[in-house]
Amino acid sequence: MQERIILFDLDGTLTDSGPGIMKASQFALHAYGVERDWQELDFFVGPPLDETFGQFMPKEDIPGAIDQFRVYYHDVGWLENEPYPGVREMLDTLQKNGFRLFVATSKLESMAVQVLGHFGLAPYFEAICGAPGDNTQAGKKVNVIRAALQKAGCTDLTQAMIVGDRKHDIIGGKLAGIRTAGILYGYGSREELAQAGADLICRTPEEFTKIMLSEQQEDKRMNATERKIAEDLLSIRAVFFRPDEPFTWASGIKSPVYCDNRLILTAPEVRTEVETAIMQTIEREYPQAEVLMGTSTAGIAHAAIVGHMMKLPMGYVRGSSKDHGRQNQIEGRLEKGQKVVVVEDLISTGGSVLDVVEVLRAAGAEVLGVVSIFTYGMKKGLERLAAANVKNVSLTNFDVIAAVAAEQNYIKQEDVVRLIQFRNNPADESWIGGNN
Repeated sequence: MQERIILFDLDGTLTDSGPGIMKASQFALHAYGVERDWQELDFFVGPPLDETFGQFMPKEDIPGAIDQFRVYYHDVGWLENEPYPGVREMLDTLQKNGFRLFVATSKLESMAVQVLGHFGLAPYFEAICGAPGDNTQAGKKVNVIRAALQKAGCTDLTQAMIVGDRKHDIIGGKLAGIRTAGILYGYGSREELAQAGADLICRTPEEFTKIMLSEQQEDKRMNATERKIAEDLLSIRAVFFRPDEPFTWASGIKSPVYCDNRLILTAPEVRTEVETAIMQTIEREYPQAEVLMGTSTAGIAHAAIVGHMMKLPMGYVRGSSKDHGRQNQIEGRLEKGQKVVVVEDLISTGGSVLDVVEVLRAAGAEVLGVVSIFTYGMKKGLERLAAANVKNVSLTNFDVIAAVAAEQNYIKQEDVVRLIQFRNNPADESWIGGNN
C-alpha cells in the first residue's frame, strides 16, 4: 500500500495569518475607495484573492487590488502571523510516523515558502505548492492540489488527503478525488465545512494527529489482510503468472497475469476468508450500506453470500437490459435514495464497474462505493474511478500478489520488475521476454 500523503492548507490551517491578510485586504480596498475595519475581513483568509476582491469591485479592478494587497503583505503583513498551537508537534509526529507531508495553498508559492521557512516549518514538507504569480487559474485550490499530488507521484488517490479550514479546501479536494479534513481552529465553521462535504472534521491538531495514527494502525491490519488474500488466491491458482508466455485479454492487451476469481467459489476455506474480508471491509468503509449490488456475472455470488452474512438485501446489475419481460437491467428491489455498495471481483481499467455505478445512479441509488477482491491498480482505472467520484476498496492488489508470488517461488524475483512495468503501462510490451 502506498504511503499516506497529507496536503495541508497554509493560512488558517498551519499558521494564524489572519491579521496580516485582513490588514493587507483593508489596505488594498482603501486604495479603491472601499473602507472597512480590518477585523471585519476575516473571509479573506483562505479563498483565492480574486474571489474575495470580486465582492467589492468590478473584474477589471481586481488585478490592481491584488497588487496593492501584495505590497502591504510582502512588506509587513506576512510577519503578522504565527503557527497555531500544536501544529509543530502535529507535523513532527506525522513525519516521524512515515506520513508524507505537502503544502497546497492558494497563496503565492514564493510567499508560502518564505512564511514556512521563517517559522521553521518548511523542513517537514517534501514540497510547498502554491499559486504562481502570473497565473490566476493555476492558483485555484483544485489545481494547486493536483500539482501537489503530481509532485508526490501519487498513484492511489485513496491514500491522499487535504486538510484545511475553509470550504474551498474541501471543494478542491473533492474535485481532485481525494479525502478531505476540515479543522475548526482556523477561520471556517463546522457548518461551512460540513456543507462542503468534509469527510472528517477535527477541533485541534492533536485530534487530527490521533485520528491519522489510528487509521495508520488500521492500514497495517489491512496490509495483513491484503497478504492473506494474496496467498489464498495464489494457493488455488485463482491468480497465476506467465511472464514469458503472456495471456491475451479480450481487449487485445498482453498480460503476464491471469485472474480467475470464480475459483474462489469452489474452495470453501478460501471462500470463507474472502467473503469475511468483504463483509469486514463494508462494515469498516461503508457502515451506512443498505443494499449490496453484484456486478454481472462475477460479483453476483459474492454479493449474495455477503448479503446473507450481513442480513442485507442484494441484487445485481446486468451488462444490458433484458430483451423480454420487464426488460430490467437491475435485478432485485432497489428504492430511490438507497445507499448501495457494489461488489466486484476484479478491477483493471475500471470500465465495467463504472457502467454498473452509472446504471445504479441513474436509478436514483446513492452509490457509497465499491468493494473488489483484486485490483491491478492501473493508472487508467484509478483515473476513471477518480473522475467519476467512485471509491474502491480492494482486498488485495497486483503489487502485493506479485511480491508474495516471488517470495513463495511462483515467479522469480527479477520478474517482479517486469510485472510492475506491465501494470504501469500495459501498452508498452517491452517487458515481454525480459526486455525491460
